[in-house]
Amino acid sequence: MNKQTKKAQTEKTFKAFKEKPKTMLQVAMETGILRGNICRYVATLRKHKKIVEVKKDKCPISKHEATFYSTDPKYFAPEVQSELFENEGFQI
Repeated sequence: MNKQTKKAQTEKTFKAFKEKPKTMLQVAMETGILRGNICRYVATLRKHKKIVEVKKDKCPISKHEATFYSTDPKYFAPEVQSELFENEGFQI
């Protein structure tokens, strides 16, 4: 995968999680991006504190317990929210 494709997929993933808390499977199905790639993008977003775990609940697709993530700042703890807009070397 080239850099441009990876960047586009990361942006699409970020935007999908911002709409409302979702599981990785939900985002994969919605965006058409392979779930393995979504998993890697979530790991990178977590490393840079751009995504948070909102809850664990039953996935509406798989019907199994899963983690719901969000990139919406309203779900971040106050101390993390202030870091969201600092340049940490990560760009979307």
